[in-house]
Amino acid sequence: MYKVLFLFFISTMFLFSNPIKFKEEKYISALDTSVFRYGILKINNDVLEVKYPKDNKSFVFTKENIIENNGNKKTFLNYEENLELTLFSKIIDSIYKNKLENLEEYFSVTKDASKVILTPNEYIANVINKIEYEKLDMKLLFLKIYFTNDDWIKIVEN
Repeated sequence: MYKVLFLFFISTMFLFSNPIKFKEEKYISALDTSVFRYGILKINNDVLEVKYPKDNKSFVFTKENIIENNGNKKTFLNYEENLELTLFSKIIDSIYKNKLENLEEYFSVTKDASKVILTPNEYIANVINKIEYEKLDMKLLFLKIYFTNDDWIKIVEN
């Protein structure tokens, strides 16, 4: 029994400590065009890091604050003042750790045969229409955020 738990713990640590490469597509409805970015996601215990190497930009989400690195400039941000980044970090962390109960404050969760749909509560429904994602085991096949202005962001793990 202890061997199984130990192997599970080690494999989970290995999975979350490995960098996850992703492709991000942001569709801008007003321009009828998409912008693509490539990034790297790292999840270590209570720290989530999102890097965009070509843009020389990254966000580090700690328990205390959000650290935005933009070139040589480092900015410390508060969670309370940055709802978008706060939601983004909670969504990514909850999806990768399979802890959807952490999102129930902001979304109702519906699961069908292939994907999960997050429908926002009144608090954020004026910005987000819905979020859909699909995972195969621990790999994120896609995550798509639909905004009320007809823009959307799609993230696909490489």
